[in-house]
Amino acid sequence: MRWLKKEAGSTDVILGRTMAPYLLNSVNVDIVVEQPRAAFDLAWLFPKITFDQFMTERDWMVPRFFDPDDRKVLLSIHTYVLRTKHRTILFDTCCGNHKDRGGVYPFHMVDTPYLENLAALGCRPEDVDYVMCSHLHVDHIGWNTRLQNGKWVPTFPNAKYLVSRDEAAYWEAAVRDKTEVPFGIAAYEDSVAPVIAAGQFMVVEGKDGVAALLGDEFQLYPLVGHTPGHTGLWIESGQSRALLVGDALHSPIQILHPEWGTSGDGNPQAAERARRHIIETCTDRDILLMTGHFPAPSVGRLVTAGGIPQFRYA
Repeated sequence: MRWLKKEAGSTDVILGRTMAPYLLNSVNVDIVVEQPRAAFDLAWLFPKITFDQFMTERDWMVPRFFDPDDRKVLLSIHTYVLRTKHRTILFDTCCGNHKDRGGVYPFHMVDTPYLENLAALGCRPEDVDYVMCSHLHVDHIGWNTRLQNGKWVPTFPNAKYLVSRDEAAYWEAAVRDKTEVPFGIAAYEDSVAPVIAAGQFMVVEGKDGVAALLGDEFQLYPLVGHTPGHTGLWIESGQSRALLVGDALHSPIQILHPEWGTSGDGNPQAAERARRHIIETCTDRDILLMTGHFPAPSVGRLVTAGGIPQFRYA
């Protein structure tokens, strides 16, 4: 599939990215959207939640977040581009092009103008200093590598690729022992192993584990549960604050129902605790929530309305 670049004047996406950057004092944030409308079967993504339960929120879930006719949950797959005066950082790298995922939609043999859209922001692959992986699932590591002369090589030749220690250890064992799903193992082999072989893979830990690398504006923010080493990224610059949550949240319906976990949650109880922590930390505070899969513009704040926390786009 190739997502067409929309014409200037679109109210949603231009060149596969959000129209306006977010300025967090000294940190500039753009979003490159690889797949703006990835449609997942409700029964697959939320296997314990019924159609009728989802439809209790149809007034605001339809049509942006849920397609009731096909029973599809609508997500976005995108990358955050974080730039300071001295560094360019990517947070998660989507699915990547031309990668065999055993026919599993929307990960299999994707073909999008991702690098062109990155270039439209004035960011070439060689400009990237760091790639921060929230975790190593297939739709967060794909552009770690690209195909060159029949070989998978790091897409960003000058970057260090950062992964939490627990996440790196989990996947090393999972690939060795074949305990993950086949397309997940394939993703590790073509999108992580070449980075390790190139000497660009770096393990980080502790809340200050990235500050010395990325800058004092950034802190590692563990949100374990979806995977054993899943981590977000906290940004604090001047009076501006933001939290990138990766796959701790997939749909805004989980703000109302943090007990609703997804099929990808390795530890459902811990994943629910992570969601509740995000809600408690961010609601009615001036913190931008930068989500990993909410449809564009993907960034907003949690506010209380009628005694209930709700997500509102910034």
